[in-house]
Amino acid sequence: MQFQQSQLTRTTQFTVREHGFFVSQRDGRGQVDIAVEIPYEELLPIRLEYRNTVPQRQLLWLLGGIIYAGIHLARPFLASDQPLPDDVWVWAFGLGAALVAFFLYGLHNWWHQAILHTGRLQLVLADHPRDRRQFRDFTQKLDAHTKAYLRQEYGAINPLGYIEPQLRRVAWLRDLGVLSPAEARTLSTRLTGRVSERTIRSMGQRLEPLYVN
Repeated sequence: MQFQQSQLTRTTQFTVREHGFFVSQRDGRGQVDIAVEIPYEELLPIRLEYRNTVPQRQLLWLLGGIIYAGIHLARPFLASDQPLPDDVWVWAFGLGAALVAFFLYGLHNWWHQAILHTGRLQLVLADHPRDRRQFRDFTQKLDAHTKAYLRQEYGAINPLGYIEPQLRRVAWLRDLGVLSPAEARTLSTRLTGRVSERTIRSMGQRLEPLYVN
């Protein structure tokens, strides 16, 4: 299972491997910036966040500066009632087109972000509309695959073995969402023989939890 996003300045690739989640990122020249494999034991919890970081104030200042510079350059022609030369209009049109292209590129590659949160690091991608559904599906499958791997590797218990390490492992899997609370209680009961770990009180007396055979 794999997901890849290509941009002008970098290419990011996520790969689900046998024992871990591999992250690779290269710059525009193909040089490796990041190449790391995260073990599934360190990956959860997985969460997807969308963030809008459009620098509105900076863009308004930039637009205001361009308008001021344009008026300042056109002032001699306006004062003499002379029409603006054709090359000025060409430059103005080219500058406007460049600003629109800059805004659209930033909107799709810099300012709308999809952030994959894991237990070890955060991975930031551009929130491309063309990639959004595929990236969301990939994240859901990665979460399900990680939980299935942890359940298979650590979900089995042995009532004849050491109890405390196994109880800690069951609690760890429950906290990560690999085991439901009901499943965790069932496994704890099989290990300890206790129906509940909570203290029972009756008529002011503290009683031991019930045991099962």
